[in-house]
Amino acid sequence: MSKSTRGRWIGRRAGLANRVAFAFSLISMFVALVVSGATYIGTSVYLLQERETSALSQAQIDARIVDAALRDDVRPGKALDQLAVTEDNSPLLLVDGDWFGGRSDLPPEEIPAALVDAATTDGGALQRFEATDGAVYLGIAISVEDAVFVDLFALQTLDQILGILGAVVVTGTILAFFVGGLVGKAAGNRLLRPLSDVADGARQIRAGDLSARVPIPPDPDISAISVAFNDMAAAVQNRLERERRFSANVSHELRSPLTGIVGTTDLLEHRVEQLPEREANLIRALSPQVRRFSAMVLDLLEISRIGGDQIVQLESIEVGHLVDDQLTARHLPVSLRQGENFAMMLDPRRFERIVGNLIDNAERHGGGVTGIQVERVGPHLRLTVDDSGPGVPPEISGQIFEPFARGEGAHQDGAGLGLAIVNEQIRLLGGTVEVLQSPSGGARFLVELSDRSLT
Repeated sequence: MSKSTRGRWIGRRAGLANRVAFAFSLISMFVALVVSGATYIGTSVYLLQERETSALSQAQIDARIVDAALRDDVRPGKALDQLAVTEDNSPLLLVDGDWFGGRSDLPPEEIPAALVDAATTDGGALQRFEATDGAVYLGIAISVEDAVFVDLFALQTLDQILGILGAVVVTGTILAFFVGGLVGKAAGNRLLRPLSDVADGARQIRAGDLSARVPIPPDPDISAISVAFNDMAAAVQNRLERERRFSANVSHELRSPLTGIVGTTDLLEHRVEQLPEREANLIRALSPQVRRFSAMVLDLLEISRIGGDQIVQLESIEVGHLVDDQLTARHLPVSLRQGENFAMMLDPRRFERIVGNLIDNAERHGGGVTGIQVERVGPHLRLTVDDSGPGVPPEISGQIFEPFARGEGAHQDGAGLGLAIVNEQIRLLGGTVEVLQSPSGGARFLVELSDRSLT
């Protein structure tokens, strides 16, 4: 997988809203990390400087007290007893190589020799060091009367404060990451809501609801998408309505003269035996073409009326018996129908048209009906019609339900309106239709309709 392909795949998997949320999380975490890090460093430096300043002041005061005591010939131990010792500091005195004072948890031998040498040489020094037990101390050494005064200040409390501050910084950064993600997710959803509305509107239009429109958001930068979609939907609806009215008008105008032509053709066909051979052959060739033309005009008139005729007249019908009637009307055995007979609330006229057109399609273009399965699946009716034809390639399975569409190898004795009428009638009944591959090798048309008494 190439780098560019992998990037596109990740982008499709993550989605724009998730990428926006992730970007917000990273930005929030970066800002929080910078601000918190700067705060932590500044606070650490400030607290350490304050600690060093206060420790140095205290050590200088203690050194003056010890120096005065030593000048008065007070013994080193007694001189140290004059100091106010806290839990955080430990005063010591080095006199002629011997240490006085101090604590048992920090032996004087662990005091850096460099600190003592610097005090002897320069008069005073300050150094941070770590004891063998891991404790950190701030040592301040000051030269006094014939001795070196060392005051040790434990920094554990300061380290604990800095540790807590560091934990707060890390926790705040993590919280900023998640809060930024939530804010980004909300912002992304808000920005993408118009696109979601447009997608929902497009699906509604695809399902046949040409009146579907999307709400216009108040943001002028985003509302342009919704306005453009509504304008496009209105233009499509108007154009399809004009085409439907045109088809209906043309079909209606053709119906009257066509009725006369069909009647005349039927009359001539009944008297074909009385005509000369040449004229009789012409009548025999003309008659099926006239009937085909008549059926095409009637189908065109019906499909043009479906869009405006939204009335669904519900009745309780025996589904199995209705399928049997459609088979009988086409001189096909009722044994082709499998499944139990049961009652459902449907529009009988529309359901008859659906079943009849599917049977006609199988007989004309699919090599004949091989089986019809009728079953109830929960609140739904499932109808399958199998044929013995070559099947329908998957790449054109959605196109065959469009007006005037024909599958590959289909006979040309139809106008390509039968399956389009099926699709429109099923849509009005709130159902679905799809074409699959039959186990016997032909095509299988699967129809699912809801029992309207339960809706």
